[in-house]
Amino acid sequence: MNKKMMSQKAQAALEIVPALVLIMLFICKILENINHTRTLHNILNAMSPLIIVVTAVLFIWSSRYGKQPSDELSRELTLKATAVAVKAELCAAVIVGIFMHLQGNRRHDEYFRITGGDVCMFGVFLCGVFFIAKNITFLWLDRTPKAEEDE
Repeated sequence: MNKKMMSQKAQAALEIVPALVLIMLFICKILENINHTRTLHNILNAMSPLIIVVTAVLFIWSSRYGKQPSDELSRELTLKATAVAVKAELCAAVIVGIFMHLQGNRRHDEYFRITGGDVCMFGVFLCGVFFIAKNITFLWLDRTPKAEEDE
């Protein structure tokens, strides 16, 4: 069976979708902790099966295609994109840490707690930030210059 090849750009674009879902999960979890609303809790519970279904569909769809082997240029661009992604991930961690610290101080709650579930969701958030930053940077670096498009 001869599979159609999926380009490096298509692979990067496909990886952005689950990463966006991971970040949305984190945002919902943080808003639920801040506002303590039952609505956000119900949204998170309803999104869990949906996330599993979307991930399964994306996996099945992408398994129909062969992955394009990476050449020297794409490996170099991936390394550059990874370096940018790590910096973006660290910046996101600092920003979220500052936000959570300020949120705890705003409430004047000396017992403001971060639970194990929050730490897990923060890890999920950092994975999402890493994959989005890496793939967007790869797509940005791999674009065709405008001078070459005109020819």
